[in-house]
Amino acid sequence: MKFSFPIIPVLILASTWSTVAQGNVAGERMAITPDLVDQLLAEAQTNNPALQAAGARADAASAGVDSVRVWEDPMFTLGYWKSTSQGFEAAQQGDIIYGIEQKLPTFGRPELARHVAEAEAAKEKLNVGYETQKLRRDLTVALVELALAGESVDLAQQDLSWLEATVTAVDSRYKVGKSSQVEWLKIQTERAKAANDLTTLKLERDHRQVEINRLLNRALHAPWPVMTLPGIAGAVPDDDRLVSAALNFAPELKVMQQEIAENEAAAQVTKRQRLPEIGVGLDARQYSGDGGIREGTFTVNFSLPWLNSKGYDSDFRRDRAKVRAAERDAADYRLSVGEEVHHLTVDLDAARRQALLYRDEIIPLTEQTLASASTAWENNLGLFQDVLDARRMLVENRLALAEAVADQARTLAELTLLTGIRDFPSYVADNTPTATH
Repeated sequence: MKFSFPIIPVLILASTWSTVAQGNVAGERMAITPDLVDQLLAEAQTNNPALQAAGARADAASAGVDSVRVWEDPMFTLGYWKSTSQGFEAAQQGDIIYGIEQKLPTFGRPELARHVAEAEAAKEKLNVGYETQKLRRDLTVALVELALAGESVDLAQQDLSWLEATVTAVDSRYKVGKSSQVEWLKIQTERAKAANDLTTLKLERDHRQVEINRLLNRALHAPWPVMTLPGIAGAVPDDDRLVSAALNFAPELKVMQQEIAENEAAAQVTKRQRLPEIGVGLDARQYSGDGGIREGTFTVNFSLPWLNSKGYDSDFRRDRAKVRAAERDAADYRLSVGEEVHHLTVDLDAARRQALLYRDEIIPLTEQTLASASTAWENNLGLFQDVLDARRMLVENRLALAEAVADQARTLAELTLLTGIRDFPSYVADNTPTATH
């Protein structure tokens, strides 16, 4: 008597795994697209605390520009003088003393202070843009991780279904003496481990939802639809145009360049501190008895910064060193852009080749091997362990395909952060040289 055990599981395997990366067809489905990321980013710009903090710092810096004062607050003095038996009488000198003093906005100090505030405000605004682009990257990666977790759950569910069907078949064979007790134990163990792994994967998928909800400041356990991974992306060439796009867009570089301007403005303020501060004042003495003014004085005062010239020189050298440091950081970043673009394109190519390898060669070959091993075992011509090993390899290969596609999507998100290019297929198509005849 022949048993048809392998046929049903293999058919189940072929039908379910042929739609890998499709998720649960019964649930709501959503693809990861640039438009979806834009919609979530718009929500995050309103709700994300970290981005709100960056916006608040930008608002504070903008307010700092308007807070720069051209005229310092005047100083008012008031005193009372009491005559002694040996001195002048109050009626002669006046016993109420008062005056006012005002520092003058000399040597362009207010304008320089405003330049520093404006440079800081511009840097903080650019930093908001940088944080926004990083949030776009983080949202994209989080969606990819959620989709990959969903794929892992789907594969585990399909694997568990295969194992449960196989348990039934092995049970039938065991009852008639066609399978050993060791084979029965192996399949029971595999099924139990698969059920436990499925529970763990579902918890990991739920955590991926929590990550996205945190970025959007939603309720942490708000549900999400089934996310699907994108298809295998095309090749992205490493060329000068991509590096130029990165240098022109890179938000981090713009922040660095504005920091140079801010440090340069601060250095100019420090340089002017070597010059004296000048103020003018009016003093008066009045007699309280008849209200008459007894004396009035006009004064001019100024500081003597030359006594601390070494300290001012050190302050200026400090600020100039900050300018040089910011310039070197920006120069180093410019040099690293080309290297980073090359690194990302290499990673993209590696992930793409791996995805194609698993999809077009390894997985079909593994499916054939599993079918052959199942048929051989069904006819008592092969080992049950071969069936289990082939099945395990197929699950691992399907997961490796999903991980390779996810690696591509993560790397493209990093490349978008660096270059600002959202739609790489269109970019590649627009920049592909056309053949001339």
